[in-house]
Amino acid sequence: MALRSIKQAADTWGVSVYTARRLAAVGLIRTVTVGRRRLVPETEIARIISTGVPSPASRKTTGPRRLMGKAR
Repeated sequence: MALRSIKQAADTWGVSVYTARRLAAVGLIRTVTVGRRRLVPETEIARIISTGVPSPASRKTTGPRRLMGKAR
């Protein structure tokens, strides 16, 4: 399984690194943690290319939401 950085995945999808990290934080894209790095499998990159980048708002959460360390 080939792995790419979140920055490489974001560049491929045409979104910011922040957006890609938010998508991973809410579980809309699958990532793998290797040491301290979060990496995206190439199969996940291909899936997002074929289906389109999901909207972080499409994932419903209950209670307070924490993204990137900030309460919303």
